[in-house]
Amino acid sequence: MTSTTTTLAPAFTAFTIPPSQYDSITSAHQLRAYLKERLALAFRVFAQHGLEEGASGHLTVRDNIDRDTFWVNPFGVPFEMMTVSDLLRIDHAGVVVEGGRPDAQYYNSAAYVIHAAVHHARPDANAVCHSHAPYSKAFSTFGRHLDMITQDSCMFYNDHAVYSDFGGVVLRDEESQGIVNALSTHKALFLVNHGILTVGQTIESAAFWFYSLEKQCQVQLLADAAAHSKGWSTRTVTDDAAQFTYDNTADEDSGRFEGEVLFKAADYRCGGAHKS
Repeated sequence: MTSTTTTLAPAFTAFTIPPSQYDSITSAHQLRAYLKERLALAFRVFAQHGLEEGASGHLTVRDNIDRDTFWVNPFGVPFEMMTVSDLLRIDHAGVVVEGGRPDAQYYNSAAYVIHAAVHHARPDANAVCHSHAPYSKAFSTFGRHLDMITQDSCMFYNDHAVYSDFGGVVLRDEESQGIVNALSTHKALFLVNHGILTVGQTIESAAFWFYSLEKQCQVQLLADAAAHSKGWSTRTVTDDAAQFTYDNTADEDSGRFEGEVLFKAADYRCGGAHKS
């Protein structure tokens, strides 16, 4: 009789994430060009997943050379048509200092009021995403945190907040300061009656957090509706399991890597049109 020994695969507590393309860029000007290319592609990601609404919404990336400035989309250019040539660089006073087409040198004022405040308050937030996606906008009307009911929702375990003081379109400094205070050190924020905002060290991670939070809102709305109709209740992940899942799926490298998957698909679909 032949005996066999079964060797179990070694346990691990973190996924191995491939290195970032950012790490291979040594020139500051090459990095600036790459940042702009990735930002332009991020708009294509949002468009392809229905995360925009008309002219509303803005994504920004802090400039790597002059860190008191950031790149933003011009007002009225469809997300699905965004290119590198469209992007504007604006300073701390909201002045366009570079970029854009001659006939599109203007941007959404709310983009400056919100994003300038967040970039200033959060040196780690090199990218900020805000738009009016349907499920997160619907969920924002409850003025509450996301429930930890799925593995994916655990990416936001103790790492999202709620800003409850909706005062209309964000055009005042006191409103942006309230947003900054509510966001604090978190990666995501529900703006009650408005939508969501996410931040990241890269545009890939910020965009993925936005995409994922929108998905989690959709899942919770579906689950809650089904539970209500059947007299059921959703089952919440335990704190220990939520923390373990968060620790292994919600760091910046994971967000950047997950975002790169969305970016690759968007690049494939648009055939690199964003680079012009």
